[in-house]
Amino acid sequence: MQDYQNLPIDIQTSKLLDWLVDRRHCNLKWQGHVLTIREKINAAIQDMPESEEIKQLLSGSYIHYFHCLRIVDILKGTEASTKNIFGRYSSQRMKDWQEILSLYEKENTYLVELASLLVRNVSYEIPSLKKQISKCQQLQQEYSRKEEECQLGAAEMRERFYSSCKQYGITGDNVRRELLALVKDLPALLTEIGAGARVLSEAIDVYQACVQFVCESATERVVPMLRHVQERGNTTVYEWRRGVEPTMVERPRAEELPEQQDEEAIDWGDLGVESAPAPMGVDYSISGEDGAQAEEVDWGISLEPDPQGAGTDGIDWGDGSGGDPEQITVLEAGIQVPDGVARGPDALTLLESPETRSQFIDELMEVSRDRA
Repeated sequence: MQDYQNLPIDIQTSKLLDWLVDRRHCNLKWQGHVLTIREKINAAIQDMPESEEIKQLLSGSYIHYFHCLRIVDILKGTEASTKNIFGRYSSQRMKDWQEILSLYEKENTYLVELASLLVRNVSYEIPSLKKQISKCQQLQQEYSRKEEECQLGAAEMRERFYSSCKQYGITGDNVRRELLALVKDLPALLTEIGAGARVLSEAIDVYQACVQFVCESATERVVPMLRHVQERGNTTVYEWRRGVEPTMVERPRAEELPEQQDEEAIDWGDLGVESAPAPMGVDYSISGEDGAQAEEVDWGISLEPDPQGAGTDGIDWGDGSGGDPEQITVLEAGIQVPDGVARGPDALTLLESPETRSQFIDELMEVSRDRA
């Protein structure tokens, strides 16, 4: 007989709640009993002893029968001093939770409540979690693919960066400093380019003869800049313009770029300082015949008729009354540069100055098109 009672019964999850009610294991009005128990639990948790395990149990979204059993076991240890000789507890905490357990066990209310939780979890919570897990796995795969693409793109950009650095002859450790260091080698490179123009004499003569043949008349010398560089090299702009070599060259001082500063170290000036108020006592109004003043700018024009009948209609031109007109002195700007001294833009070489360098390149292209 005992073995027969222990045999399992297969019941569909969705029909478990109805089976408990139909078999009269639980009361048909079990929802009302559960509401009474929930009110008892809400009142009992207001007065609980300091225990980490109890805090974890009460932190859940729903406290059911097995939670209450565990709380009673914990209270047996914390409220042991309130136990009398008859084995009963005088502590109100213990009495409240024991009453909650008795209400749960009455008419097997705890069974129907747990069955309701089981049905809800199986029917709704678990499918929702499965969908969420599937979505997270899909996002994980997508992000893994994007990570691989970003790594490949980073490797490609790194290769392009080092390739560009190799073209400029730098290592790429400190691009700004290395590029500034290359500027020091620029004068020697430009001098070498100017010296290489000496081999263009034959090409220039051919181009000159071609122009004279096409025009059928004597023309001026073509590509003067290229001829000058071919004969004298990369000279200064002063020598190109005046035809004589300067006795002294005062090159512009190269300004070193400041190091990059942190944003916190930037001095924004007096942006936060309020401007000084306008001086008081200035009359910007225009007076009319009725003596009223409008808050406008005073241009020195009076709307009242001139009592003396002057032809100026009362306009004050600001030239004073009978006095001599003020003298205007014009100061000569600039500083006279002595002869033979190359200063400013004239101190730069032909291939350093943007204007002459562009002309040099244009003449090179002109000669190369003719030979083609």
